[in-house]
Amino acid sequence: MKRSAFLILLLLAALAAGASAERAAAQEDGAERASGVARGRLEDVRGRRLVALLVSRALLVDVREPAAAAFDDYRRTLSGAPPRPHPAAARRIAEKVNHYIRKYQGMTAAESYDEADLVLVFKVTRQHRSPIPGDPFIWGKLYVLAVGADHAPRLVWESEGDETSPEDATGDFIKALRAARGER
Repeated sequence: MKRSAFLILLLLAALAAGASAERAAAQEDGAERASGVARGRLEDVRGRRLVALLVSRALLVDVREPAAAAFDDYRRTLSGAPPRPHPAAARRIAEKVNHYIRKYQGMTAAESYDEADLVLVFKVTRQHRSPIPGDPFIWGKLYVLAVGADHAPRLVWESEGDETSPEDATGDFIKALRAARGER
C-alpha cells in the first residue's frame, strides 16, 4: 500500500512539474512578444552577407529588456531618425569587422541599413577621457540583429555584461560567428 501511494505521489509531482514548465515557456513567449525582442540563433546567420554597423550612446537602459533599445535604434534608423552616432566606438568596431571581412571574405559592408542582412548595434554605456585626445575609454554592449526580407530583426547574439570594450565585444562576436560558420 505504501509503495502504491508513493508511486501516485511521484506521478502527481511529475505532472505538476510538466505543467509548470509549460507555464514558464508560455510566460517567456509572452514576454518576448510584449518586449518586441524576437530572438534567434547565431547559426541562422550562415548565409548572411551584408553587414551594417550602428553605434550610439545609451541614454536610458530598460533593465527588464536591455536589447529593446537596440531594436528601437534600428527601427528609428530605418525610419530616417537615427540615434546620435558615437564615432570613436564605431571606428574601433569597424576596424575589427573589416579585418574579418578581408580575411574570410564571407561578408561585405551594406550600402544602407535597408539592405543589411546583419546589423551590429553597439550601445555605449560608459566612457572616460583618455590621455589621447579624441580616443576615449569606451564600454558598452554589442547586439547582433539578423534581419529578414521584411526588415523584421531577430536578436541572434549579444555580448556578456554591459561594460565590455568595443574591441572585446566585437572579437567575441567574430569568434562565435567563425565557430557558427565553421571557419578556422
